[in-house]
Amino acid sequence: MRDPTVAIYLTGVALTSRTFVYTLSVATLAGVPVAAGCTRPAPPPPEQKADAPGLGEVMVVVGRRFETAGRAAVANRWELAAFEAGELEELFEGDVPHAQLPKEGPTGQLPGMAKAFLESVPPDLLKAAETKDRAKFAAAFERAAAQCNACHASAAKAFILVPTVPGQPVPVLDPLPAASAGGGADAK
Repeated sequence: MRDPTVAIYLTGVALTSRTFVYTLSVATLAGVPVAAGCTRPAPPPPEQKADAPGLGEVMVVVGRRFETAGRAAVANRWELAAFEAGELEELFEGDVPHAQLPKEGPTGQLPGMAKAFLESVPPDLLKAAETKDRAKFAAAFERAAAQCNACHASAAKAFILVPTVPGQPVPVLDPLPAASAGGGADAK
C-alpha cells in the first residue's frame, strides 16, 4: 500500500510519484532539460525576452521624454511637463525592467538604480510641475539628471551626459575641446 503523504517536490509543487513520472515524461518529450548536465541553454528570464528592445533603445525614448518635460517647463507648458513625467514613470514601470541589458560594461546595478529612479524622479517631477514654479521644477530636474548621470557612469557610459538644466537637448552634445598633438579631425 502506497503512503499518500509521500510526494516529490518539483518547482515548489507537490507531486505524487505517478504525477512526477508523467510530468517527467511530458517534459522530456517536449525537449525540456530535466536533469543536471543537460547542454541545452536555459531560456532568458521572463523579464528579458529575446525579442525585447535593448536598454539603449528604451533610453532614447526616456531621453526624449525627459528633454520634452524640461522644455515644456521652460515654456510654462506645465500640463505637458506633468504628462511627460507620467510617461517617464510608465517607461520605468513597464519598458525599462523588460529591456535587454547591454552586453558590455557593468550592468548588475542597473535594475536597482532603475527602481530607485522610478520611485523618486517621476513623482518629484510631477509634484514640481503641479506647482508651476520654474525654480522647483529646475531643482527636481537637476536631481533627476544627477541620477541619470550616476547610472550612466556606473555602467561605464559616462560619455552619455544628461543636462542638469531644463530646456537643453538630451544628451549634452556641446563641443569638447579639440584633441591635442595631432590626434583630432582638424589635424593636417
